[in-house]
Amino acid sequence: MTSISPADPSVPVLSPVDGRWSGQAEHDSLAARNCRLTPGEWLTVKVRRSEVPAGGDVYQAFQVPYQKWMRVLDALNWIAENAAADLAFRWFCGSKMCGTCAVRMNGREVLACWEAVEPNMVIEPLRNLPVIRDLVVDRSRYEDKVASLEPWIERREPYGEFPEPLTHKQMKDASKALDCISCMCCYSACPVIGLGNLTDFAGPAPLVQLGQTALDPRNDPEKVRRSLALTGIFDCVSCYKCEEVCPAHIPIVSRVIEPLKAKAAQLVPEMARHSFALRGIVARRGRVDPGELILRVQGLRALGNLRRILRLFARGKINPIKTILGIKTGAAEAAMRLLGNRAGRP
Repeated sequence: MTSISPADPSVPVLSPVDGRWSGQAEHDSLAARNCRLTPGEWLTVKVRRSEVPAGGDVYQAFQVPYQKWMRVLDALNWIAENAAADLAFRWFCGSKMCGTCAVRMNGREVLACWEAVEPNMVIEPLRNLPVIRDLVVDRSRYEDKVASLEPWIERREPYGEFPEPLTHKQMKDASKALDCISCMCCYSACPVIGLGNLTDFAGPAPLVQLGQTALDPRNDPEKVRRSLALTGIFDCVSCYKCEEVCPAHIPIVSRVIEPLKAKAAQLVPEMARHSFALRGIVARRGRVDPGELILRVQGLRALGNLRRILRLFARGKINPIKTILGIKTGAAEAAMRLLGNRAGRP
């Protein structure tokens, strides 16, 4: 029997989504991309550059000859050496360790040192951070936020012995956060950070740094409480965009942010007002009632925006009659059984 490599882009595979045959789109690996290119073939690379004198941005196109196993970083280095000596970009280790070479390639966050080139590429700086020049961003906003969260351990008691015994269960979440290389890919991909001053959300990258110590059982709960109070963590919408782009494959939402939310609800309950209100409504009613949720979170202030209320009503988002009458569903009894013990906590 002849074996066929799954990395061969010419081999059709059965799509697990709709059962139809598909080809190259199912094989977006490093090997598959390199198989589609031949040495010497010209790549079109458009780089977003800062036009410093004019104060604007332009996209400059370059033709780069492909070399076997070429990475995005290799293409940028070729441009800097042969076409644009003033091109500004960062890199240090070139081996997926330092995180400084992160950029956006064709609309997604990648590490330039680890991402295979494509025949046509648009390379841009990370989002949600000020651009210093070309592909170089100012990381001080992230670094200042991390420093304000004080991501270190403060102990109530001294070490009992060394090495200190710690179980896998105690460290399973903190250990995942320790894989972070501070590349800022998750920060760039986060849609909540993109809202700017509309939220005080710290962002996934600072939260991963905080998670390394805040999820450590040795840390003083009072110290963790102070740090969590500065994170705006409940503004996270759990969209998983951060996890999708993380080159270290850290389960940022499920193993870092959600455990930190649980700690915040315990140590800083006023931050979890929305979450507790939602739990209480579902426990009593067996369903989510958006009208009651708005009233419980915002209080009478919610009635001041009549235009918004009418818009929500017109779209069927709220039903004042069901809210006022407290109508329950058939799932109310089961919901109370599952959630009732912790529902309605202030």
